[in-house]
Amino acid sequence: MTTLQLNNGRLRCTIATHGAELRSLLDVPAGDEYIWQRDPLVWADSAPILFPVVGRLRGGSYLHEGQRYPMPIHGFARAAAFSVQETSPASATLVLRESPETLACYPFRFVLQVGFTLEAHCLHVRYRVCNPGPVALPFSLGSHPGFRLPAPRSGGWNLAFSDEEEPLCYRLSGNLLARAPEALELAGGRRLQLTPTLFARDALIFKRIRSRHVRLEERNGRVRLSVSTGGAPSLGLWSRPGAGYICIEPWHGYDDDALTTETLARKPGVVVLPPGQHFSTEYAICVPPAPGS
Repeated sequence: MTTLQLNNGRLRCTIATHGAELRSLLDVPAGDEYIWQRDPLVWADSAPILFPVVGRLRGGSYLHEGQRYPMPIHGFARAAAFSVQETSPASATLVLRESPETLACYPFRFVLQVGFTLEAHCLHVRYRVCNPGPVALPFSLGSHPGFRLPAPRSGGWNLAFSDEEEPLCYRLSGNLLARAPEALELAGGRRLQLTPTLFARDALIFKRIRSRHVRLEERNGRVRLSVSTGGAPSLGLWSRPGAGYICIEPWHGYDDDALTTETLARKPGVVVLPPGQHFSTEYAICVPPAPGS
């Protein structure tokens, strides 16, 4: 498997061409790894890209023009071989296009570009979806980075939202999203305490998120990192219960519920891109600046 390595002196990141997956983000001076290092006994991924669906489809398939197509959870991009379009010491762009394999489950032409750029103490991940085909392109797109949680110095971890959020989230009911939201304890509408049982019933999903930044911090307020959502309308949070990582996931789209339409282009959160047009979004991972910088 091919990997690319970027380095700007402060940060070094490793990207696999398989899935265009971020495998490592290392603070070089401190020797501190920020990305979950994959463990097949816990979670075998590190930062999969979710395309052309986010989450689970009702019945594991969808309808398009009266024909049914199978689609795995989170789509096929995470398992696809991306091509390297361009590289420099601190940036790289990878690309995925339709193939006979994708057309069997997703009958559309598309170009998915994923760009990685190290800038100062941040990694920017930029997406561009192009529609070179003659018909509208329906898709969802999500990021699924997992962040390593070292032993905290002050008793535990919190997530802090940049804006006050409604203390409600959606959870899975069986293999689909519950129809109704559940109450969630958010201190001041902004701070969520990570506890061993928080993800005992799988992910927390915010269909409509106001915040454009989410900080991972210790109980004493010491910031480990911040994720910029790029204005994504939805957010997923997930971990295996008690595991040493947390996923902070900006999404365009989310899982089906029991009544979601089976027609792909009419699913909530799906982007419908006209022929010849493009869609761009991004997220960023920022770590605290180095002392004295």
